[in-house]
Amino acid sequence: MEKKSNEQLLAARRQLKRKKPTFLRQDGHKKVRLGQKWRKPKGIDNKMRLNLRGYRRNVTIGWRSPLKVRGLDRSGLEMVMVGNIARLEKLDPATQGIIISKSVGKKNRVEIARLAQSKGITVLNMMDVSSYIKEFEEAQEKKKEKKAKDRKEKEKREKEKKEQAKKKEEEEKKKKEKEGDKSIEELAEEAKKLEKKEKTEKDKVLTQRNQ
Repeated sequence: MEKKSNEQLLAARRQLKRKKPTFLRQDGHKKVRLGQKWRKPKGIDNKMRLNLRGYRRNVTIGWRSPLKVRGLDRSGLEMVMVGNIARLEKLDPATQGIIISKSVGKKNRVEIARLAQSKGITVLNMMDVSSYIKEFEEAQEKKKEKKAKDRKEKEKREKEKKEQAKKKEEEEKKKKEKEGDKSIEELAEEAKKLEKKEKTEKDKVLTQRNQ
């Protein structure tokens, strides 16, 4: 019987909230600097405070939700803020639903949602829990594939760099060897020239003596 009365109260609350106006402070709809918020009118001659026709409505007790369903979700579940997995153990799926805190990271959010789904607890701030988990898993798979691809490309670049360095080293070595060969040839030529010069000088001395 109590469940039925709660359903009736929820229906009454929905009906009431359809008619409920947006409560703004005086001139809040005219001046942007005042913002979209409520402030109680307190002036002695304030027309809004006096509830005169043509002025915005005041916050009154008549717009409040019925006491039994106050603070409940539209489905009739009690809203419980959850920030970790340990909080789920004490919940009753029949009367309570969870709202995952916005400070929770995506990985932990998915874990909480998965555990809530397995326990039959309603996640009130998610449209479709299974599709959310599926999207996350697909994103993780893509991330892994990208990481593997990047790692392979990095290894390939490093290999190419090593090969280029090795090639450059070999070229420099060959260059040095050629330079060494050239220097030996030059020394041999210089030695030959010196021998030739010495021989010519000896020949000159001998010719002079013979004369």
